[in-house]
Amino acid sequence: MKRLIVNVVLILFGASLWAQPGQVNREERLQSYRIAIFTEVLQLTTEEAQGFWPVYNEYQDKRDQMQNKLKPAKQLDAMSDSEVEEQIKRYLDSRQSELDLEKELVQKLRGVLPTRKIAKLPNAERIFRERLLTKLQEARAKRQQRAPGRN
Repeated sequence: MKRLIVNVVLILFGASLWAQPGQVNREERLQSYRIAIFTEVLQLTTEEAQGFWPVYNEYQDKRDQMQNKLKPAKQLDAMSDSEVEEQIKRYLDSRQSELDLEKELVQKLRGVLPTRKIAKLPNAERIFRERLLTKLQEARAKRQQRAPGRN
């Protein structure tokens, strides 16, 4: 029964992800695809998913904010040595902050998911990135087949 629920969720999210690209924006399709992959890999129950996604979305928002702050104002080659040193320091501080944020995520998830499922989270993220990359490559190949003269 649990497997059936997971399969139904995957089918629904997969269909909504690619079915009507004009009606659903890219961010929503990406989130739907992430939900489908994470649900499959982590084998989330309905109750677990209800607790997991708010915590994980908050983590993602904070991580995105950190990464946006890290972007340099200009190219490294155009920076002075002191600016490059400052960029390196910001990068290392950012990496430490990301690690601290991951630790915070794990602590929050302890009240929501079994430990084994928390341990599978990095694998779910890796599988999501790999499958997304594959889908993007397939879409690019299809576009090139339809218009062979353009790149």
